[in-house]
Amino acid sequence: MSSDTHTTYAEDGAVLVDFKKGLCYRLNVVAARIWITIESSPDGITVGGIVDALETHFDVGRQQLEEDTSHWLDKLQRFGLVHQRIGQIVDSS
Repeated sequence: MSSDTHTTYAEDGAVLVDFKKGLCYRLNVVAARIWITIESSPDGITVGGIVDALETHFDVGRQQLEEDTSHWLDKLQRFGLVHQRIGQIVDSS
């Protein structure tokens, strides 16, 4: 995890502050769980691995979790907070 990024978690999600860029990002509860999963996987994690982790926290169908994961990973990549490395999602530290 980059020392330039600080995360604060709450019941309804998380706030990421990127000190280097001077930006703040608000994540809903699903996006926060995705972020936690990526954070706790320093060697990277597959999209399927993220969805597997989400299934243990949310009582919705796998297809919905896959769609939500895809949506939020796209946003996190556009924000420059994560990147994909040979099938693995990793934080951008």
